[in-house]
Amino acid sequence: MFTMYTFNVDRVYIVVYTVNIMNDTNFKRQPLFWNGIIMVVLTITMIPLLFLDTRTLLGVNLWIKPIKFTISLGIYSFSTVWILERFLADWKHNRKTQMVLTITSVIEIVLITIQAARGESSHFNVSSTWNQIVFSVMGTSISIFWLFHLAMILPVFKQKLISKVVKESLLWGLVIAGFGMIIGFFMTQPRPEQLELMKQGIFQASGSHNFGKGEPGQGLYFFGWSTVIGDMRVPHFFGMHLMQVFFVLAAYLLSKKETKEHNLIVRLIGVFLLSMTILMVVQTFMGYSIFAFHPFFTMGYGLLVFAVTSLLIKLFSAPKFLNTKVMV
Repeated sequence: MFTMYTFNVDRVYIVVYTVNIMNDTNFKRQPLFWNGIIMVVLTITMIPLLFLDTRTLLGVNLWIKPIKFTISLGIYSFSTVWILERFLADWKHNRKTQMVLTITSVIEIVLITIQAARGESSHFNVSSTWNQIVFSVMGTSISIFWLFHLAMILPVFKQKLISKVVKESLLWGLVIAGFGMIIGFFMTQPRPEQLELMKQGIFQASGSHNFGKGEPGQGLYFFGWSTVIGDMRVPHFFGMHLMQVFFVLAAYLLSKKETKEHNLIVRLIGVFLLSMTILMVVQTFMGYSIFAFHPFFTMGYGLLVFAVTSLLIKLFSAPKFLNTKVMV
């Protein structure tokens, strides 16, 4: 990796083009790249099963859940390998991190798919010894996945060849995604009624993504998120995939001249989106669906969305100055 300075626009174009070819070649050698490819293949393979296998679990087609996870893990894999190869190619734990993230995500999707094929729930299911083992292994693998995700934060922070605004965008994405992942652990805690059943020797479920009183209802199309009571899957998903928003910002800012205004905009976007994620968690804990109107929470989301949208418009409509610092 080295840094090149030039003021010749034509030469900059040639350098960037060469770098992209090199990066494309490098990507194809990375475990996370192939993990993303596997997730794409699995998604395409399982889509026909939505129509061929009409079995349902809690009113939802059995294959929707594994498809949601393959899509999510595919997006995560492709975006994370870009970070690791674009900014941390010389990090000594790069390969190890990719291998662990790949293995743990494959374990996750294999177990979810097996349970779907069996017509059983993969999460919170403790109704048999096998289901308990599956739930336990999934919990362990995703915990390891989370720890190795967090491990990328420090080397990005310490990277001196990244401009401050790009680095801040990457850090916001990684940190908020880490917070979004840890939200999932709130769902695994057994509820009082479940603990009572366990004391009686009845093992059915341990934990739930629903919070609040009453039935969750039909749920949002495809995602299944409750529109009636709190559903922790919403902030969990939202927080995890805000990472890609910040990575897009980082990619956009790579070729732009760094300014104090850009730094401030990215920082404010980070604060507002993290605040939105925390607000979703609070609302869910209180038992209110994020998709149902609530005077305080709905107004809060409206103000935050307006603020973030305004900042994004300002950032993308700013005069385009070529950044003469090219990192290879």
